[in-house]
Amino acid sequence: MVERFASFLKAGAAALALALPTLAAAQSASPNLFGGLRLPANYMSRFSSTELLASNEVGFGVRYFPLPFDPDIRVSLARQPNYWEYNVSTRLNDTTLAAGVFNNGATAAAGIPRLEATRDPFKGTQFSGRLQGNGASSRFTGGYAFTVASDRVRVLSNVGVAFQNEVVAPYTQTEVGGGYGRSFGRLNTGFSATVRAFTFPSQRQAQGSADFFVSANISPLRGLILDASQFERFAVGSVPIGDLSYGRYEETNAAITYRLPVGSTPPAFALGALRTRVTRDWTSKYTYLRGDVLFRVEALPTLIGPSIGYQWSPEGTPDRWLISVSFLPK
Repeated sequence: MVERFASFLKAGAAALALALPTLAAAQSASPNLFGGLRLPANYMSRFSSTELLASNEVGFGVRYFPLPFDPDIRVSLARQPNYWEYNVSTRLNDTTLAAGVFNNGATAAAGIPRLEATRDPFKGTQFSGRLQGNGASSRFTGGYAFTVASDRVRVLSNVGVAFQNEVVAPYTQTEVGGGYGRSFGRLNTGFSATVRAFTFPSQRQAQGSADFFVSANISPLRGLILDASQFERFAVGSVPIGDLSYGRYEETNAAITYRLPVGSTPPAFALGALRTRVTRDWTSKYTYLRGDVLFRVEALPTLIGPSIGYQWSPEGTPDRWLISVSFLPK
């Protein structure tokens, strides 16, 4: 059954990959390039969310590479130790369409086959249909979102049904989230919170959780930026669908970045920034230290360069070196 489902999703990925470029070519309206291919005006800016993977942490390949069409169509192809990721996705008018095999972590035996159509505007009617294989949950939902306090607070309500393994679970979802930021001279601060509740009437189970995020950054000297943030999640209760369970989590992040000055006529290639990052996962007891050397390439929308780090693991798990490619907005 799982193999047939995975084959169905892989076929869906191939069909979507063929259909979306055809749609994109029909809608394109930018100047002709390369013998008839039209590039959208904002094409280069899309690369800011592309993930180039070259790491012993997250695999090798590329995620969310934009195709040169007016609809923002993305393709991913990456190699994990035991499987390939390959998928195509797009975001059109607050609707996400996706198909293929998606990331399931570096230690998993196989990726997650997925076929998805989700409409989730910031305000208004919501719906989602997601079919997944390899033990991941599938679900169908519908609901509505609205905002209060001048759009600072968003309220979301959904009802749906979820499937995972042999469990079928109708459920309700309610979320309230918002944030606030303020500057004190050179010091910028931010705070956000999300409170959510799931109820599963058939299984007589429920779970409530709350996320809190605080951040601060300051630039005491020109080009020097200090960042720090803290994330806390608290949860109570239980759910029959593991993918909808939110457990206790706590993480601290800090970074020091020095950006080299840029002249009025930047060179085509130059050293752009140096950065040191520290992450502490208090829940799983991992500590990560990374050093990044980032170069400014005039043709690219972000700084890019090598990252070398080290992972201190909890007792019984080996420590290891971390090697990857890192990015930083220009």
